[in-house]
Amino acid sequence: MGKEKIKQHARSEVIRDTLVIQLKLIVDGARDLMLMPLIVFATISGLIMHSNQPGRYLYRLLSYGKASEKWIGLFDEAEKDSLDPPDIKAQSLDDLVKKTQTAFESKYINEDKKQKLLDKLNFALDEINTKINPEKKT
Repeated sequence: MGKEKIKQHARSEVIRDTLVIQLKLIVDGARDLMLMPLIVFATISGLIMHSNQPGRYLYRLLSYGKASEKWIGLFDEAEKDSLDPPDIKAQSLDDLVKKTQTAFESKYINEDKKQKLLDKLNFALDEINTKINPEKKT
């Protein structure tokens, strides 16, 4: 294998990219701040209003968030890195949360009590749903 030529970037390009990433960080942060209350509202609305599809508003909102992530392109300039990509073998945050939840539940949660609590929650949400949407009985 021959030596790869490392692309040199002009200082003006680095300054421009730095300013652009700052703008992208501001837009990304503002989007995240708006999403925080909207996600809670979407979740509560879906749980109360749609017993058959309780996640319909949440997952629609997440789809818009994913599309905006692509549009913002926060890390698009990472392709200019001339070094080999970092070898990150860490699990995703979702994997870590699932593993922690499983460990916590196996140690502290009684499965029968958990199911009874979930049944009561579902019953209460169905009651609210029936009052809000009397024509849609579950």
